[in-house]
Amino acid sequence: MASRLKILFTFIVLLLGSPTLATEFTYKEYAKAPEAWKRGFVFGVSRYISTVAQPDEEPPYPVRSAFQRCLGDSTDTVLVRHVETYVAANPSASHGPMITVVMRALFDLCRAEISNKIRPSTPQVR
Repeated sequence: MASRLKILFTFIVLLLGSPTLATEFTYKEYAKAPEAWKRGFVFGVSRYISTVAQPDEEPPYPVRSAFQRCLGDSTDTVLVRHVETYVAANPSASHGPMITVVMRALFDLCRAEISNKIRPSTPQVR
């Protein structure tokens, strides 16, 4: 547990300490990182999207809730494997900032949960 917190803390320091570095961090650099660092990075992003509502989301925050249900029991190792599988299946997705790559992979992982629980509201007939 202590090592997981250390990895998460490193991730947070990286993002907060140098926002431009975080946006320039690519899959190529991610692929060279140690396994523990990858797990911490992906775990941090997964916790962020399951805690913070999407910018255009309104209460009761259905997308955030869907991510909480989908990612709640996932281990950091499973999440890293999904990111790698997603990039292998979508090679063009590996370009650009790594934050974007991970978020797309997690949206892909949780697509069923999000689409099943999120439905556009239908106007009520009076």
